[in-house]
Amino acid sequence: MGREPLRKDLAAVILAAGDGTRMLSKIPKVIHSLYGKPLIGHVLDAVRGAGIDRIIAVVGYRSDLVRDHLGPGVETVVQRSLQGTAHAVRQALPRLKGFRGDVVILYGDTPLLTFQTVRGLINVHRREKAACTLLTAQLNEPTGYGRIVRDPMGRIVRIVEEADATQAERAIEEINVGAYCFRAEALSAALKQVRPAPNGEYYLTDTVATLVKTGAALASAPTRSVGEFLGINTRADLARVQTVMRSRVLEQFMFSGVSIVDPYTTYIDGSAKIGQDTVIYPHTVIEEKVRIGRRCQIGPFCRVGKKTVLGNEVQVANFVDLSDCRVEDRARIQGPVRVNSGQVVRRK
Repeated sequence: MGREPLRKDLAAVILAAGDGTRMLSKIPKVIHSLYGKPLIGHVLDAVRGAGIDRIIAVVGYRSDLVRDHLGPGVETVVQRSLQGTAHAVRQALPRLKGFRGDVVILYGDTPLLTFQTVRGLINVHRREKAACTLLTAQLNEPTGYGRIVRDPMGRIVRIVEEADATQAERAIEEINVGAYCFRAEALSAALKQVRPAPNGEYYLTDTVATLVKTGAALASAPTRSVGEFLGINTRADLARVQTVMRSRVLEQFMFSGVSIVDPYTTYIDGSAKIGQDTVIYPHTVIEEKVRIGRRCQIGPFCRVGKKTVLGNEVQVANFVDLSDCRVEDRARIQGPVRVNSGQVVRRK
């Protein structure tokens, strides 16, 4: 599926103010690297892929560093005091003054979320003419997640965090993923009614109960796959998400006609271009912006470094290290050898 046409009646707010304490790092969590780009960069891809042009990032901890990783076209506001998710969204409201469309709210540390899921959230929201639509998922073991509480008619009543849930509510398997689509006016009105929790924080989830009290229509949209909502709090989480994303990228290459002999030992950056009937052998690394032609054989035990260009029917054997070079059609490279930047390998 292609990119959704840009819509001027859509905006996105990405929450990216946290310091990521459990990462044990001086680097803001949302700019830790995952598959060649910061975590928040993957979220921006999903937002733009869904057709949203207006993007506001709420930054906080080391905001200068986060801004440097956002790229052009992203507005920023600073949450100077980290008082919860509702408080964070409030910081963005002045930028949305006079806006009458729909606002998608996402977390900056959920890089597996796809543009198709974001688009699906928007489509359900508009089809149901809802004031707010939640992204939800079904989990057999929902420990740690907020539960979606519904009335006997199946209507959403509220979101209850696990710490506050009764035993019956903890048995609920439908969870809140943490992605929302609001009508802008409904969001603004509901945020004004949110009161601080006992810890002094203002939670965005409390807007749901507020809207229910006003009689506003709420809706829910499902995730496309369970793993999409995996967030990152620790470096172990980062490694798990990296594994999921690597599998997702490799499957895309295999579906496009590339043979990968051992996906478990192969790394291919998602920006690489590889021609049909090329075979990638085990323990091969293919980095960003690489171009590989048709019917090539790569590896095992080799690295194709960034910006390298391989022609058609090229054979790259084991223990070859290529970096920013060009290899002509039908050339063969035997290892161990390193080909550095700017060099051209011709067919012998």
